[in-house]
Amino acid sequence: MWRKIAVAWLAVLPLWAMAAETPLSVHFSNSEYAPLIGEKLRYGGVMTRLVSEIFRRGRVSVRYSWYPNNRAIQLARNGDVDGSVGWTPNDDRRRDLLFSDEVLPFRMVLFQRRGENYPWQSLADLAPYRFGITIGNFYSDTFTQLQEKGVLKVDISGDDVSNLRKLAAGRIDLFPMESEAGMLTTLLNLSPADARRIVPQDRAYWSTPLCIAVSRKHPRATELLARFNRELKKMRDSGEFANLLASSRQEVYAELERRQR
Repeated sequence: MWRKIAVAWLAVLPLWAMAAETPLSVHFSNSEYAPLIGEKLRYGGVMTRLVSEIFRRGRVSVRYSWYPNNRAIQLARNGDVDGSVGWTPNDDRRRDLLFSDEVLPFRMVLFQRRGENYPWQSLADLAPYRFGITIGNFYSDTFTQLQEKGVLKVDISGDDVSNLRKLAAGRIDLFPMESEAGMLTTLLNLSPADARRIVPQDRAYWSTPLCIAVSRKHPRATELLARFNRELKKMRDSGEFANLLASSRQEVYAELERRQR
């Protein structure tokens, strides 16, 4: 009898511990990377909805403010906001930020003009061509090393839309961006004629986790990530994460289609 009571007690202890967690409120920066994040997207984008729900289950409420890419991450690095959504970890960012477990996979491809040919086996093979990059974004360790050595020639812009417009106009030859986000950003922001000029390559040059980042200056940064990772795992294990991801993507795209009519 006592053994049964002990087992039952141990089973409910985690539930009591979670109920006893202090509710927290955080302020995160967010940027524009449709359909994953975007101020004018339903739910603030697919990833924003996922992050909000994961945190909600961990008794954390999130307030978002929207900024251009570079400012969004710099505010988090400086501790001016508590964290930011939709970033890939690297050694430089880890100096100021703690990263969650992977929320979504991130598959980077090269966008080019339709009908042109850029054969490559490694990024170094593309040295003769002009790349567009967006300030504040990270394009892989390999890309950064080749850029710093002067192997890759880059033209820097303040946002992804400007780079896509440069690509359509022939001012750059290649632009790295996540495949789905690049196609949707092109359709939403470029004229139909310019959008038809731009296509993604089939082959990804880099795959990496997409995470949330929390400022190391936040006094409860470790706890915030522990709550987030715990609830993320529970949602994945139960199948709720996959269901919410699918329904969020469907709703975000449905809302965009209604606006385009």
